[in-house]
Amino acid sequence: MNKKIIFLFLALVLIVGVYFLLNRDTVSTLSVDERNFQFDNTDKIDKIFIKNKFTKEFVTLSKKDSREWVVNDKYVGNIYQIDILLETLKKVRVKKPVSDKQMEQVIKNLALNGNKVEIYENGKLSKVFYVGNNTLDEMGTYYYMDKAKEPFICHIPGFNGFLNTRFYTNQNAWRSKNIFSTKEDQIKYIDVNWTNSPQKSFHIDNTDKNPIISSNNKALQNNKIINLNKLKSYLKLWENLSFEGFPINLSSHQIDSISKTSALLEIKLTNKKDQVTSIKIHNKGIFPDTNIQADKEGNPLKYDIENFYAFINNNNKEVVQIQDYIFGKVMKTTDDFKLR
Repeated sequence: MNKKIIFLFLALVLIVGVYFLLNRDTVSTLSVDERNFQFDNTDKIDKIFIKNKFTKEFVTLSKKDSREWVVNDKYVGNIYQIDILLETLKKVRVKKPVSDKQMEQVIKNLALNGNKVEIYENGKLSKVFYVGNNTLDEMGTYYYMDKAKEPFICHIPGFNGFLNTRFYTNQNAWRSKNIFSTKEDQIKYIDVNWTNSPQKSFHIDNTDKNPIISSNNKALQNNKIINLNKLKSYLKLWENLSFEGFPINLSSHQIDSISKTSALLEIKLTNKKDQVTSIKIHNKGIFPDTNIQADKEGNPLKYDIENFYAFINNNNKEVVQIQDYIFGKVMKTTDDFKLR
């Protein structure tokens, strides 16, 4: 090889090196693993662990089957929220490396406030990375692969937003809010007991061809006393009944006090696998932020007419808030089914 060819070769190497250096925002010399945050097949993912480095708060999401996840081995997961997270893991891409000017601050923020994320596939740890703050333009999020040389700015192509809000550690935010999710043909019994009005209470037996409603241990005949169409329509209402959220302004002492008061009513549903779901519904008092403070005549209300407190499956340590808009349709009395 003559000197001219050697010189041209060296010049080419130098030019390529300069090009890579000057275009560092779009090309990286790091290995693929250090910037490969995405998961092409999220079906393999069976556990996700997220921990905040500052608060030490953490959450573990464990897959039970294709449509069921468990939060911290205790609660049913919100499949909608988990699907968003899995979509993020699948679609995330590196936008560009972090500039030298920002490097020190980004690494410092990741070390102090970043969320550590562990992804398991088929029972084995697959990747560990950290998710940090958003970029100033809010069009990217700082990611750092464990033991990598440097962090990256990541995004989802075509999505104008940031990703760190999808990696939260509050277990309640990951929990399913669904209370009743039973289809009509899977309902065996329904009991609605009004605490201070036994004449309003009723029991529905759905084990025969047509449902039968009883009150005070007496069966009420369909299409003579009871409107069968109304009764059948009622059974269709139990497939998706969810609570609104967890009241954040109540102390454990206040929750205990509410649980010891007399419930407005108790609802119990038994499915055809003999699994029971129950809910005790309590009146909620009037607060300064209560939407409706008085009745139509202007008289102050004693209780909130739009919201209630509820305890699920006899768990008196945890109260949830339910809406009349959602649950009012199943808070019926015997008279609601009678022929007019």
